[in-house]
Amino acid sequence: MSTSDKSTLAAGAFPIVRPATSLPAWVRLFDAATVLLLFAGVVLLVGDGVRLEIAGLRLSITSPGRVLGWAFLITLARHAMWATPPLPARVRTWAQDRIVWPDLSLAAQLVLLTRVPPLLIGLMAVAAIGLAAGYQSPGYESAWLNLLSRWDAEWYSNIAAFGYNWNGDWTRQQNVVFFPAFPMAARTVARVLGVHTLYAASLVSFAAFAAATVFFVRLARLHLDERSASDAVWLLASYPFAIYFSAPYSESLFLLTMCAVFLAVHEGRFGPAVLWGIAAGLARPNGWLLAAPLGLLVYTRLKPLRLSDWRGWLRPAAAVAAPVAGMLVYTFHLHAAFGDGFAWLRGQAAWGRAFRGLHLFAADRISWITGPGLTRYLTELPFDALNTAAAFLALCLIVPITRRLGAAYGALVAVLLLPPLLIGGAMSMGRLTSVLFPMFIWLAAVVPPKNRTGLLIAFATLQGFAAVLFFTWRPLF
Repeated sequence: MSTSDKSTLAAGAFPIVRPATSLPAWVRLFDAATVLLLFAGVVLLVGDGVRLEIAGLRLSITSPGRVLGWAFLITLARHAMWATPPLPARVRTWAQDRIVWPDLSLAAQLVLLTRVPPLLIGLMAVAAIGLAAGYQSPGYESAWLNLLSRWDAEWYSNIAAFGYNWNGDWTRQQNVVFFPAFPMAARTVARVLGVHTLYAASLVSFAAFAAATVFFVRLARLHLDERSASDAVWLLASYPFAIYFSAPYSESLFLLTMCAVFLAVHEGRFGPAVLWGIAAGLARPNGWLLAAPLGLLVYTRLKPLRLSDWRGWLRPAAAVAAPVAGMLVYTFHLHAAFGDGFAWLRGQAAWGRAFRGLHLFAADRISWITGPGLTRYLTELPFDALNTAAAFLALCLIVPITRRLGAAYGALVAVLLLPPLLIGGAMSMGRLTSVLFPMFIWLAAVVPPKNRTGLLIAFATLQGFAAVLFFTWRPLF
């Protein structure tokens, strides 16, 4: 993006994208159907078909030849009635406009150099150190499946394989607290490719992380120069708690939806923003809270519009409401299936989440440090100390991020950090901070280039340590 483009965005105006050639809606629909069918046909060639049951209606797609045949017929009809521009030319133009090949190369490097090594470290740690006392291997035939099946990964895999259950007992841990976007994506991949749901979940996690880095670096360029934007994504990928991007967890998918919806709003593409926002609301229990920072972002970008211009506000308002809509879709599903729409919220109590307040969270740790001492705190409660450090870092950065990047970015960190901190204390705070992408844009903005390499090394070293803890069943959470 040029300097003038960045200035335009900073001034609060959306870029206006006008297609070179206006095509009738039916032509665009035919082309979209062709691309979708071609993709489905290729997937069916390497899988054993898709079999779904939706509201009692069974859907079975197992023949790639039939799907590719329909794609050919639709393409033939489209070009017979509207020949110019041909579909291949449209696809090529779209790829040139939308896909930045260096970014794809960067994403591949990030996956290879930051997502694969934690798995190798975990495998060697299990062999050399062993599992934590009281834990044992899940008993899968594959050593890789045994490695992948850690903590929440087994919950996601079971949901992907068997669906949800809820018996109304909020004192017992049940799978309704895990939102559906990630396990349903894993179920689809497992059925298409014919692989175990844990493998499918891991593939979804890796693919979502790669896509998230592409969106993230484009978002970072709105605030940083080219080198700093690249450094920001390396900081995100090497963050100590980025270990969860290597696990079959929903963090990668949630990061993808957040970066995508923020970038879409920045670029004034509210249709995609709505879709990504709904996906964010379906990805995590706190995904619906994105409505607040999205509202601030939309407001700062649409200041020139009058409040009476409701047509101009309609699509941006839909983008703001989309994460809440995603959460409500899951809530209505639980109501229809179990008669308790907010089982996902009530079920959090079984994980020990109850409101205590930020003052009690701080008081507990201060009493430990001033009483028994910092050394005893670090040695007797090491996992609490690690997660508390991550929470403290994010808390301290809310105001600096707001000043440097804007209110929407500071609000994103605040709304995703404070609620779990208030009801769960330090539990899982490292994992929850791993998706707070404004932190890494801010770090790349304020840390001098000569010092970023040292910070990356420190982050990566701690991530290796986190991998040892996580894969040997230590309660890093």
